[in-house]
Amino acid sequence: MTQSNNNQGITNGVSLIAFAKTHGKMQVGTFTNSETGDEFRSCIFTDAEGNRCFVAFSSKMGELSAKEIAAQKDSLQVVQLASGNYKLCKNGSTWEDVDL
Repeated sequence: MTQSNNNQGITNGVSLIAFAKTHGKMQVGTFTNSETGDEFRSCIFTDAEGNRCFVAFSSKMGELSAKEIAAQKDSLQVVQLASGNYKLCKNGSTWEDVDL
C-alpha cells in the first residue's frame, strides 16, 4: 500500500540512524535555490566518496536545529518520495487524513 505525503507517494522509509549509516555524515545548513534565489534550510549527508544527498525537512514537522535533531534522533525517519526526493520527519508522521 502506498502512503501519501503532499500528494507524492512514499516509496521507502528508514530510521534516521540507518539512513546516516548508508549515506554518511549529516549536516544542517542554509542553502539558496539556484532557480528562485530563495534561501532554505536542509539536511545534507556526505559519504566517504564525497557524494551528497539532500534531505528536506517535512513541512508538518518544520525545521530543526542540529541540537534538536540529535536530541530526537531515535524518533526521526527519512522517507523517499516517488519523485526521488528525501524528507526528514517524525516516525509515524507519514499518514495523512483522507476526507471521504
